[in-house]
Amino acid sequence: MRRPYAILLALLVVIGPALAGGTTDRAAAAPGARPGNVAVLVVDDFGLGKDPQTTPGAKDENCTVGTNDVGSNGAGDDLPVSTYAHGELVYRVLADALTADLGSAPISSTTIPRPAPGPPIETTTEWKYPVKGAAYAVRLVAVHTDKYRTADILDGIRDRITALRHDGFERFVLNLSFVVIPCDVVGWLTDPDLDTLLKTYDAMIDSDASLKAGLMGYLNASGELDPALVRGGDFTATLLRDDSLGALRPYLAGAYYQTIDVTHFNGKERPLSTVYDDPGWNGFRSQLVEPGASGATLKVIPVGAAGNGVKYVDPKADPARAHDPANLIRKGLPFPFAPALWDFVVSAGADAPEDVAARLNSGELALDATGPGLVPGSFGTSFAAPRLSALEARYLAQTGSVVCGGTPPLGYVDLSGAGTLDLSVDSPWKNQPRAAWPGICRTFPV
Repeated sequence: MRRPYAILLALLVVIGPALAGGTTDRAAAAPGARPGNVAVLVVDDFGLGKDPQTTPGAKDENCTVGTNDVGSNGAGDDLPVSTYAHGELVYRVLADALTADLGSAPISSTTIPRPAPGPPIETTTEWKYPVKGAAYAVRLVAVHTDKYRTADILDGIRDRITALRHDGFERFVLNLSFVVIPCDVVGWLTDPDLDTLLKTYDAMIDSDASLKAGLMGYLNASGELDPALVRGGDFTATLLRDDSLGALRPYLAGAYYQTIDVTHFNGKERPLSTVYDDPGWNGFRSQLVEPGASGATLKVIPVGAAGNGVKYVDPKADPARAHDPANLIRKGLPFPFAPALWDFVVSAGADAPEDVAARLNSGELALDATGPGLVPGSFGTSFAAPRLSALEARYLAQTGSVVCGGTPPLGYVDLSGAGTLDLSVDSPWKNQPRAAWPGICRTFPV
């Protein structure tokens, strides 16, 4: 991502004091480990709406509008359309996992009213976690964002961490169950290999009167979509904000990731791990994550959902009907979406049957990807990540360590100093099942 991006990060809750006091041990920390309080941040869309002052037309400005909404083409694509926001579903899976993993029910929670009719939105949940004769706090915090751009997402996380540190929290797990893709669409549409994508646009527009009407100003004299205009900023802005052009949006994420789904690439020239050299993430990593790894007080473990693949047109489909949903194929990539793709983020893929796994991206680890009871039938890597976050939270509370088999714990893929990586031979993202985890980190809870 090559330019700063504006993002709204709503402050949802007033943080209470950290717990203290003696109780019976539930678990003993490893020798030399230092237990402590842990805050788990669920950075996601909690359905609080768009801010019309910061978002023109009150729309999400991410490259694929609504990409993370439940029932949309993106992180929530495999979920039934629901009145619950994506973040609420992720939060519920994580809360249930923490309750089960810590072995105790929450001691407190807070909520805010829902903008539309319905139950309130839970914003914090807290548990008392006994380790070595003392009670430590594990606090789950909802962090609302309705856009998904790197620099200011991370600014918001920094702000929340600063506030929580005043309450005695120095250890943090970040649950990132959403899609981040560069919004410099023009930059990657200049790739000549994307001519097939432009032809797909042409076929869709020619066979859909409403799309054609919406794009009349961008058609050339022959009635075709002009590649020069497609690769210009004005077209991009229109595409992202015009509801009549929504049928084109699924191709944006797919096209972007197809440009980096290559057999060979040079990790220094085109560092896949940072979706190319993301300055926002690199700054965050150096300021927060690496100091924790080197023994500083602050400890941060980021966890990301691998993603539910990309959609593309069936090459065998009739070009005149290419836009028909029946002609869209979902493909899992051999690596995660960002932010799970970033170095120092441990990526969660799905423990799923082979036919389902083929439609989901690969991560470092595989966990149950079943959604909460709030939306029956929900499934996706968005729900594998919070289960991993719960385990990372217990590990961090017990040990205070952000290193075990990699940084973060179990995050064994590190491309920060990579040379040439050949994805066709040995992808480092292997969806390792729990049985394999002790071989990566012997002390990690399974």
